[in-house]
Amino acid sequence: MSQRIGTVDHLFTLAYRKLFSRYKIQLYASHNEEDFHKKILNLNAHYIDYKTHIVDTSKQKSSSTANTLYEIYVKKKDHSLAELAMNTAAHR
Repeated sequence: MSQRIGTVDHLFTLAYRKLFSRYKIQLYASHNEEDFHKKILNLNAHYIDYKTHIVDTSKQKSSSTANTLYEIYVKKKDHSLAELAMNTAAHR
């Protein structure tokens, strides 16, 4: 899980997740918001629990979508099923 730590808050969140959260496995990380929402719809359609984390990676005050990192975390036991669900179309 190679990622750039931009703020102290992000560092704290990563440390907390590694120590206390049940959602430890990073399933997805991208700067594409639209794709992020599609992946969440797929996980919801397959009833898979997940946690999200959205990080602003820009160093400047002006925020853009290219500087936002969208992450999805799942439980270790759900990882393989979640990978399959994310790559299938949501059936509604």
